[in-house]
Amino acid sequence: MTPSIEPLGDSAAIVAWRLLDDATAWQAVQSATEYFDRNRSDGVLAIAPAFKSLTVYYDCEKLTWSEAEKWILDSLRFVPITQQTPRRQLDIPVCYAPEFALDLTAVAAAHDLHPDEVIRLHANANYVVQMLGFSPGFPYLAGLPSQLHTPRRASPRIQVPAGSVAIGGGQTGIYSCTSPGGWHIIGRTPVQLFNLQRDSPCLLQTGDAIRFVPIDRQQFADYTERT
Repeated sequence: MTPSIEPLGDSAAIVAWRLLDDATAWQAVQSATEYFDRNRSDGVLAIAPAFKSLTVYYDCEKLTWSEAEKWILDSLRFVPITQQTPRRQLDIPVCYAPEFALDLTAVAAAHDLHPDEVIRLHANANYVVQMLGFSPGFPYLAGLPSQLHTPRRASPRIQVPAGSVAIGGGQTGIYSCTSPGGWHIIGRTPVQLFNLQRDSPCLLQTGDAIRFVPIDRQQFADYTERT
């Protein structure tokens, strides 16, 4: 199915697969992003994928809208919608201790579960990074068990610590920076997801496969001290 192509200001275009189901649209976005990145036209600056769309940023002094649209349409002819193989398999340590899991009890109560069962379900699932957004390096992860789907908090917090692992609707994510947030916090990782001192500031990438590995307070402290 051919996606829609719409201008975003004078130097970007949104390519969207809105009529496809979520899983198929995400596969299309990943395939198109990889092909566009490998075959950039002169003047195409960046490709930014989302759930069911991607944005092509271009230099409006080198490409007109018509030229950018033509490049997108020509490129789409060579983009197959195929099952994506995870780019990397990564284990993320998480401490689910009460001082880090501010909403664990509330999430458990909402689903008539014991907190230990919430931890078990959350840590035993396999996740895929579907997109980065909200704040630099914040991963939106697909794969949260349906038993843990929880609407966002009615009142967002003014400050959520970096590393907080949280649930929002049908997704789980990790706050990469200290920021406001309305997701339910159920743990924290000592891993830095965003660090400007690294060659690649964002630790995770779209398409990465993620597993959460439970750790205790001492392991959390030891990891923090080492890094």
